[in-house]
Amino acid sequence: MKKEGFTLIEIIVVVGIIGLILAASYPSILNILEARTLDSAARDLLTTMEAARYTAVNDKVHCRVRFFQENNQWRYLVEVEEGGLTGTNPTFAWVTVPKFIKKTLPPRFRPQIQLPPGNEQVIFSPLGMVANYNFSNPQTFRIILQSLKLKNLGQDDLRILTVYAGGSIGYKKAKS
Repeated sequence: MKKEGFTLIEIIVVVGIIGLILAASYPSILNILEARTLDSAARDLLTTMEAARYTAVNDKVHCRVRFFQENNQWRYLVEVEEGGLTGTNPTFAWVTVPKFIKKTLPPRFRPQIQLPPGNEQVIFSPLGMVANYNFSNPQTFRIILQSLKLKNLGQDDLRILTVYAGGSIGYKKAKS
């Protein structure tokens, strides 16, 4: 009588082959995870900036995305300008928008904030344009995130967000 099934040797060989395939693909999986995490951080910032612009246009107010350092980390939050006239004195103040939470740019991606010095913010006007853009001295409004791990592997290691005077926001992947 013939017995059907697998022998212990056949099972060990199959498990060994699967193990070799997993070991060979493990670095690729880690690289993909690193690229996805970098993309996610950059797109989260992009979404926040676009939402701030939308808030400015929709609510017809000045709205800003303000960057600041706290505990040696770059953080950002969205604020709107509120106030009015009290007698003959204008009283305006920036107030945090409740629907936006303070967020942190991951330090492992070495954030570079290239905004007007001493005033790291992007202010959107009620028309959706960048209100603090200086046309007589054009500036670069960019935020750059970089993964050293992807750089060492020769992959696209930079995620660059560029804010243009008209309020549009560019997103680009690049190699350093």
